[in-house]
Amino acid sequence: MKNLTVTIGSVFALLLFAGGALAQQNRLADTPAEERAQLQTQRMKETLHLDSAQAAKVAVINLSYARKMDPVIAGKGSRLSKLRAFQQVNAAREKELQMVLSQQQFRQFKQQQQEVKQELKKRKS
Repeated sequence: MKNLTVTIGSVFALLLFAGGALAQQNRLADTPAEERAQLQTQRMKETLHLDSAQAAKVAVINLSYARKMDPVIAGKGSRLSKLRAFQQVNAAREKELQMVLSQQQFRQFKQQQQEVKQELKKRKS
């Protein structure tokens, strides 16, 4: 369950390394935005120790951006075009999250993103 949560919770990081992640991308395309957002929110609640007000705001943000990622995930564009779209969506999401999370929580969030990227690089090798 933890691996599934980490995988889906890091949907944005998966798109960064789409070269070896075609099967994962297909799995993401089959997962509704609502489910991806819910898993992301749950993971963030647990790892960042969000209070109930933060969790509610984060859930709205995650759902909004999961829906914005649907066309990117399902799109037929090149890896580069998907990467650019991902970066734009992710940058906007991070700005909104930064307004909700404390500085410490946001630093921890960014660190978790880096760890996921490293894990994906490791798997790709």
